[in-house]
Amino acid sequence: MAQIIDHPWKTLKQLSIPMWFFDQKDQNIYFNDVLRRDLGVEERIINQQGLKGLLHNEDIDTLKAVIAEGKQEQTFHLSYRLKRWSGYRWAKDVVTPYYAEDGEFLGYSGLSVSASSCRDELEQLKNSITEIGEAFSTSNGQSFFNFFVRYLAKALRVSTVVVGEVSGEDRNVITTISMYQNGQITSGFEYSLEHTPCEGVIQTNECFYPKDVQARFPEDDFLQRHDIESYFGKTLLNSNGDVIGIIAIMDDQPLINGPLSRAIFQILADRIEHELVKMKTESQLRKLSQFDSLTGLIQRDYFSELVKKEFEIAGNNGTKLGLLIIDLDNFKMINDSWGHEKGDELLRQFARHLNQIFARRNCVISRVSSDEFVVLLKEATEVDDVCDMADHVIQSMKRPFTIDQREYYTTVSVGVSFFPYDGKEEGAMLRYAHAAMHKAKRNGKNRYELYDSNMSKEIREEMVLKQALHHALDKQEFVLHYQPQICGRSSEVIGYEALIRWNHPTYGLLSPHYFIGLAEESGMITQLGEWVLQEACDQIKEWQQKYERLDLKVSVNLSAKQFVDRYLPDKVFAALKQSDLSPESLIVEITETMVLQDFDRSIETLEKLRAGGIKVHLDDFGVGFSSLSYLSRLPVDAIKIDRSFINQIDAGENDVAIVSAIIAMAKSLSLQIIAEGVEKEAHIRYLKQKGCYEYQGYYFSKPTPAESVSL
Repeated sequence: MAQIIDHPWKTLKQLSIPMWFFDQKDQNIYFNDVLRRDLGVEERIINQQGLKGLLHNEDIDTLKAVIAEGKQEQTFHLSYRLKRWSGYRWAKDVVTPYYAEDGEFLGYSGLSVSASSCRDELEQLKNSITEIGEAFSTSNGQSFFNFFVRYLAKALRVSTVVVGEVSGEDRNVITTISMYQNGQITSGFEYSLEHTPCEGVIQTNECFYPKDVQARFPEDDFLQRHDIESYFGKTLLNSNGDVIGIIAIMDDQPLINGPLSRAIFQILADRIEHELVKMKTESQLRKLSQFDSLTGLIQRDYFSELVKKEFEIAGNNGTKLGLLIIDLDNFKMINDSWGHEKGDELLRQFARHLNQIFARRNCVISRVSSDEFVVLLKEATEVDDVCDMADHVIQSMKRPFTIDQREYYTTVSVGVSFFPYDGKEEGAMLRYAHAAMHKAKRNGKNRYELYDSNMSKEIREEMVLKQALHHALDKQEFVLHYQPQICGRSSEVIGYEALIRWNHPTYGLLSPHYFIGLAEESGMITQLGEWVLQEACDQIKEWQQKYERLDLKVSVNLSAKQFVDRYLPDKVFAALKQSDLSPESLIVEITETMVLQDFDRSIETLEKLRAGGIKVHLDDFGVGFSSLSYLSRLPVDAIKIDRSFINQIDAGENDVAIVSAIIAMAKSLSLQIIAEGVEKEAHIRYLKQKGCYEYQGYYFSKPTPAESVSL
């Protein structure tokens, strides 16, 4: 849509190309001198009746219909037959509507591209367009637009040509793809749309200011700095008709060839739009190949490219690099139990969390698999510096993530490798950090481990174990060992905790430390947990009958995967039924971390278990997210003080204060208290003094096979 200051005919009649103008107000058609001479008519102004001597009768009706319809908003082509002395010949005009500032329709201008006097003027244009066409066929992407703006400026004899892309969150910025100005080509310049002629282009698809454009837009700094006098711009559209960019010409002199510009834009618009859409699509594909669509972090392949370059730079400069692999603990279980939408949201929030943690560090962060993230710390000073950052990540996870107004807790395991001490090759460094991360998982998760050379051997052993694990249950290689729980008042055994062991044919008896992590990774943990539950129930039932101790209880540790199973209560009660064991004889042990992953669902599950007569103990208390507010809401019967606190009772005042505080907290909530890791007489004395009378630990007995247990 054209917007102008003065009546358009004041400009059009001065052009050296054949032009006509239909005035909406007086309904007359005006010819400039060039067109009048071409047509061989004397009059400069004719009415519609005067067309009979110039046009074929059928075409007069077509023209009248166009005029009667009026107010077309886009440039269009008009074909008609001109009466000549030898008959009729077809003519084709480029017709452009004109509107005043207030939106009033003024009329149409026409460029008679078939007139003979236009040939010389258009010959140069044709040559320039031919050059542009050659650029079209021999270039693409950025080079295409650079060719285009240069040749278009030459064809139209203007100082400035801009092709820009609509950008910004509110689509209120034009980012130049290519800009020609006084012989120089630049790109990447951002141009705010507000209070500029470009804003009018976006709003109305086309704007023409033949002169005084600075006066019209005094707040446009670009126009002022470059002394722009005239402006013509048009939108670029995609196949859906959405505005994706603009093309504009500007000059420091009044622009009198607006109709010619329209003709060129009309001819070239499709190709420009096609190239812009192609360029945007390729840019999006490059971004997809380099960045993770879910989190916005760098993808693995692109990360590897960057790491290789950073290793080369660090090697040349003698600087150090730290590599951290961070794995979200139990993410597969979280994803399965919460649903993929919540799992995806957790990953997005965790990615933002990492960006915040490392915001002040010179680093690169990548998501390399579903729940694994890698951080390359540049300019790391020493190993301790990298370890401090790993610990910072772990400690930061004590705060919950909020998803759909609910709080979710999770932990991370981190592996650390260090350049150049551990290696100088990107692939090896990633493997080393990965090995360290898996060691952190085997050592209980929620921790970090540094790579050391012995881990390579451990990796090979782990692969062997992982293969053998799939057949171990069928081969009956798993066994349960039992550790007694003692009443401090009577010194009697009141129950046993069932602890799994793997009787491996090559490596011998393996503790859970070596295989539970592998079982979780392979998905076997649920099957293994169900076997432990049934085996423990069968065994305690046998002992109750053998020793006539119906009050004897057995404690079974639930895995995180078991705990989020909605059918867990049903499976537990089915195991009791198969063993013909009273529910009061079974205790299930869970950890704080398991509970806090989905607190509300945890409460529901625990209430179902307790309603059926099963006791619930909170294991490893004190090493997780211990909170009185959460603990007071949990339907549990007892807490087990973690062995790490008990072992340090006689080591310092701080550890003693922690144990004392835990006991006081449990008493305030009327919870039973069990101390794990009791190994000394001093431990028992202190615990009794504080009011804790149930113990478990090596002071009484190591875990032993069922056949070695005697009451």
